[in-house]
Amino acid sequence: MCGIAGYVGHFEPSLLGQMNRAQGHRGPDGAGEWHDGEAGLAHVRLAILDLSPAGAQPMADATGRVVVSFNGEIYNYRELRTDLERAGVVFRGGSDTEVLANLLAREGRTCLPKLNGIFAFAAWFVAERRLLLARDAAGVKPLYWAATPAGRTFASELKAFRDLPGVDWSLDHAAVSAYLTLLYAPGELTPAKGVSKVPPGAWMEWTAAGEMTRGTFAAPHYSQEIQPFTDGQAAEACRHYLRQAVKRQLVADVPLGGFLSGGVDSSAIAHFACAALGDAARYPCFTVGSADLAGLSSEGFAEDHPYAELMARRLGTPLHDAVLREAALADLDGLVWTLDEPTADVAAFTAHAVCREARARGVKVLLSGAGGDDLFTGYRRHVALRAEPYWDWAPRPLRALLRRSFSGLKASSPAGRRLGKLFRYADADPAERLAAYFLWIGQDTLAPALSPALRQSLGADRPVGQLLRSLDGLPEGVSRLNQMLHLDRAHFLADHNLNYTDKMAMACGVEVRLPFLDPDLVAFSERLADARKIRGTTGKRVLRQALQGVLPDEILTRPKAGFGLPLRQLLHGIYGARLRELAHSGRLDATGLFSGPGVIALLEADARGEIDAAYPLLAVLCLESWVRQFAGR
Repeated sequence: MCGIAGYVGHFEPSLLGQMNRAQGHRGPDGAGEWHDGEAGLAHVRLAILDLSPAGAQPMADATGRVVVSFNGEIYNYRELRTDLERAGVVFRGGSDTEVLANLLAREGRTCLPKLNGIFAFAAWFVAERRLLLARDAAGVKPLYWAATPAGRTFASELKAFRDLPGVDWSLDHAAVSAYLTLLYAPGELTPAKGVSKVPPGAWMEWTAAGEMTRGTFAAPHYSQEIQPFTDGQAAEACRHYLRQAVKRQLVADVPLGGFLSGGVDSSAIAHFACAALGDAARYPCFTVGSADLAGLSSEGFAEDHPYAELMARRLGTPLHDAVLREAALADLDGLVWTLDEPTADVAAFTAHAVCREARARGVKVLLSGAGGDDLFTGYRRHVALRAEPYWDWAPRPLRALLRRSFSGLKASSPAGRRLGKLFRYADADPAERLAAYFLWIGQDTLAPALSPALRQSLGADRPVGQLLRSLDGLPEGVSRLNQMLHLDRAHFLADHNLNYTDKMAMACGVEVRLPFLDPDLVAFSERLADARKIRGTTGKRVLRQALQGVLPDEILTRPKAGFGLPLRQLLHGIYGARLRELAHSGRLDATGLFSGPGVIALLEADARGEIDAAYPLLAVLCLESWVRQFAGR
């Protein structure tokens, strides 16, 4: 895990050091630069494999044909190295980066489908005068790029572009709308018009002559045929692939451990990790301890800590508490700066607290259960989608009546919020309704909080437009549940959860790995029939069957939870006070995005329980912070 940056074009080489310093937190163990006039590569290193100088980057292959700046891990690098050695390649060290450099030198981008790992990298082909960028299929590692008058530039984080001349930091209004309604910018969007994301599973090539080509190397989601597994076959296969994934991702030359919420996903990973290591003491686990916050039950969260303790006792692994206090949650400027994007999710604070505690105890690698819900179901929207046949037969006028009837429920209770959201788009077309499950607020409800200029700019543009276009890329015949899981993986996971996890972890000098996103486990999940994933209100059906007798029954049957925080309590406490201050001082209006009075009206409607606008209102605070820190307004 590291930070990468660089350029192709007519830039000053001194910019490489500047970009490295902006991303220095990603690589506390070293830094390097390389340039040859038309191209430059920069790297900051978090040493995980081959801690010696032989692992330093940028790194050339044995022939000097390719120079690489690499961020991530290739879990099958040993197998790939063996093949290269058989072909006559002589290695200087033991890193996966050296394997990648030599593989690229021999095969170019055709090698990309062979890589099992999490990565973002840049490779300069010296003789061909071209740069290859690539990002892993799941989108675990971030990669941004920008075009300027001097050429094109790339980096792991937006802040690396902050002081580069020619980068367009004007606001992308479509992205702003998405941050307010989805909480993330889907696809290639970022808050800045001049900066884009490289999509997961994609590659780009830039030549010194200014040409750009691009494509994908990852197979489309859900392109495999559904298999008629029996219960026993599905459970056995699921257990095999998960065990294999965890074992693959334990490769490291530094201490490692894991997140442990006491949920099914993190508990399963902890079990298989301890079994593979043969010593539970070698796999310390980390959870959120006393948060110094009351009111979790009012937000619909179940308490994690007793379950995490239960699982840790069962395994015999050390369990360490990461304490999170309200004072830390007040630093939204710090949150936004670390995240690079105005991501409005307090879960990022818990990720940071856990990673900070792990690093303080000498652990540089953590395994996470993220991705389990996105492969095997687990979110409330999956249950809601499966309930659609019970009312979807109704004529549209009757469905419109359902929408109107449930929209009047009090949003101050978890049940009211969920029922209101379930039927908010009951009379919409099927694709629209599917995408709308991902919205936190309707555009009509949000509109009075936006400036007239922003409303006019957006026009008929809708945040779900990118999601609908993403659905268009699926093969024919994909079930509605798998369509939703595709949106979960392509956007909610890649553009939101994985993004904030990477940024918060790397700010602490910690690498987070995700066994559920192992390619073989992902491919297995795509071959499962819907009924193997969810039945009634119970998600992860096959996973629970696979873990019968492996995990305690209390873990397998507990309610869905996570590292939760009482956002609504904060909204009508420190965050609400901040919104009022910004509105009354005119600073919300000064962004050009918001109407201060409209934002306060939204806040007051939320307090009365008329609407649920907690996350969108937090997004207003995060956007104001981003505009001030990145766009200089």
